[in-house]
Amino acid sequence: MAVHGRWRGWVGYLVLAFAVNALAGCSNGDGGAVSVGPEDAKSPTLALNNSNDAQATAPAAAESATARRDQPFSEACTVEINADSGAALPPTTTINQKNTGQLYEDVQRTWNDIKFVTPDGKKQTFVLELDIHQGATRLGTIEILMRPEVAPNHVRNFVALAQLKFYDGLRLDRVIRQQGEGDAAGSKLVLLEGGSPAEGADPASSHLGYWLRPEFSETEKHVEGTIGACLMPTEDNAETAACRFYLNLTAAPAMDGNFTIFGRIIGGLDVAQRVAETSVRDADGGPDQGRPVEPVVIRAATVRAMPVVE
Repeated sequence: MAVHGRWRGWVGYLVLAFAVNALAGCSNGDGGAVSVGPEDAKSPTLALNNSNDAQATAPAAAESATARRDQPFSEACTVEINADSGAALPPTTTINQKNTGQLYEDVQRTWNDIKFVTPDGKKQTFVLELDIHQGATRLGTIEILMRPEVAPNHVRNFVALAQLKFYDGLRLDRVIRQQGEGDAAGSKLVLLEGGSPAEGADPASSHLGYWLRPEFSETEKHVEGTIGACLMPTEDNAETAACRFYLNLTAAPAMDGNFTIFGRIIGGLDVAQRVAETSVRDADGGPDQGRPVEPVVIRAATVRAMPVVE
């Protein structure tokens, strides 16, 4: 999937498009999947696929959210990624010292435990609260309503990772602020990115050894407060969503239909806006582009179930 936008270079900002060294020696030349790294489940691995087989078996993006609601991990996710995606091995441990191989196993183990219907048949969703700090200052809480009616698998993944304390101690990695040009002159794109397990927030290694199949929507719009899944900065990147997420602080029509929306901010929008105003590094480019000078940390991510009133 090639993503086209009307903001100058906004795609490069959003998916952190900076130079990633190509993986050497990963292909066996037969078009199949290649595992890189130890087979021990506690050690990160990477599977590359040089063929189009994975694309052919991927669920259609237009499949209804209801049909996807109870998909197992094996159908909702993929452990293979296109060989030219630029992906690299994930870190062995995250910034907060969690073993990435163990996290991968734990997500699979808890996947089916995250329910969108209660035992008595009533619909439910989840609310996540991100406790945000910058240095010694507590900025406040960003409250996010999950939207399984739009993207149940992305919601299940986000909730599972939060319950496993994956996000505790990670960061809001980048602040993107960009003015439009041409026919989008006067438009402004402001968003935050977060959730990378890697110290440098490199998208190539910001995963846990699996990726989510897309849940794009032709009707959902990127408005202020939208929460969605970051993708890799490559062509045919629809299946490269992992653990990173973005928070829109302005409307972004060029993103509509090109990224999976799975939540919205229902409290603490002012906290996110405050983060967006912080000083950032290398405003003119480079791998540190948009990174806060003083790290903005997710001190804790907490989850609670909430009934859905129809």
